[in-house]
Amino acid sequence: MTILLEDPPQFRWQTDLDRLLPTIRQPVEELNWVVSNLQCWHLKEFVPTVAAWEAQMEHYYSYTVVSGKTLYDTFVDKNIQVVWGVFCGISGNLPDLSKDEVPYADGNRELWTEPESFQLTASEIEIVCWDSHITWVKFRDESQGDEFLKAFPGGQILRNPIAE
Repeated sequence: MTILLEDPPQFRWQTDLDRLLPTIRQPVEELNWVVSNLQCWHLKEFVPTVAAWEAQMEHYYSYTVVSGKTLYDTFVDKNIQVVWGVFCGISGNLPDLSKDEVPYADGNRELWTEPESFQLTASEIEIVCWDSHITWVKFRDESQGDEFLKAFPGGQILRNPIAE
């Protein structure tokens, strides 16, 4: 299930992980996360962990893998707006990704043409922040998507146009 969040009233800005992650805390903390294509605004306080991830990702095809607890603790209760970023939650360990496998948001047309496709086949959840404007949240388990929509009832469910 793919849910598009565009201007949710719960968010302070369009790509607000501080408000999004608590609604799915348990599954977030249970997964390991591939973080890629990350660019953020540190709006109140400087967050060195995020700055280090951003510096690492200044080169295309770069990513980092972090625990769900690390991801949660890094973004919740911080004033960070994600401009671009892809967060892929996977169960277990992930082998090294080739440069062609690294998830990305900036310039990725498949986000629009194949909204239900996961960038990593191993992903259980994917969060894609696009140009400070839109957030996509993808759930392999549709019941998690249904629960998420209770917190964000204005979320739009997207389907692949070809499948309809």
